[in-house]
Amino acid sequence: MERNDIKTVIRNEIVNCLLELQGFLVVGNWKMNKTKQEVKSFLNDIASYDFGEKNTIVIVPPNPYLYLFEEKLRYSKVLYGVQNIYPKGNGAFTGELSLEMANDFGCKYAIIGHSERRTIFSECNVFISKKVRACVQNQIKPILCIGENLEERKNDNYKQLLINQIKEGLSRIDVSELSKVVIAYEPIWAIGTGETATPDQVEETHIFIRKFLTDEYGSDVGNDIPLLYGGSVNPTNVKKLALAQSVSGFLIGGASLNAQTFKEINNILNGN
Repeated sequence: MERNDIKTVIRNEIVNCLLELQGFLVVGNWKMNKTKQEVKSFLNDIASYDFGEKNTIVIVPPNPYLYLFEEKLRYSKVLYGVQNIYPKGNGAFTGELSLEMANDFGCKYAIIGHSERRTIFSECNVFISKKVRACVQNQIKPILCIGENLEERKNDNYKQLLINQIKEGLSRIDVSELSKVVIAYEPIWAIGTGETATPDQVEETHIFIRKFLTDEYGSDVGNDIPLLYGGSVNPTNVKKLALAQSVSGFLIGGASLNAQTFKEINNILNGN
């Protein structure tokens, strides 16, 4: 065997060992996709699938299908959540979903402040902070999404933008409640475009975010907040991205719509 081949074999073994040890939070965001029949087929495929004990698996479907998740995943370790909530228990808010309703269906997570909510629906940091607070108060883990667009990235002012999104998004909860929060970094220019931030870019940004969290909230708290990466994650790139420092898991869009692909990503993260 050639020397380079030996190095490749050794490196692959080290990588697989690392993946076998580290647990990841894997969240599938279905956005506005799938029919009822497609959802049933997907859930039948994964309900009894052995994802292993290491990773936490979460799927976030469109609201009309939550009843199927409650029914099909009742005895599964797969968790589920909502893509958005309104920060009130009930009332005259046509078209919205309350935390009370999400809890009623057994949801454990809520995606808050996704870039599509910010850009298409004009959600601001103040409104997003109210949603984060409402989630924490109602025993649902908010996944606070942050990220920059291509222009902000090129202007090199995106780091301050990320800091502002975090500080303002978390401004209505106490430091003691931060253990109930997840942060997902999704560069807008890499969402659904086929473009993916390189592992080096992801690592650099996640290290920066982690340092800010530890400086701002203390090392014990700052190091415990899960940091997910999202942006065109798929079975081809997930292993390299998983090895980037300070990556705690992934917020996955298109690749989570296919049951086989979603299971494949989990298997890769299990070191298989």
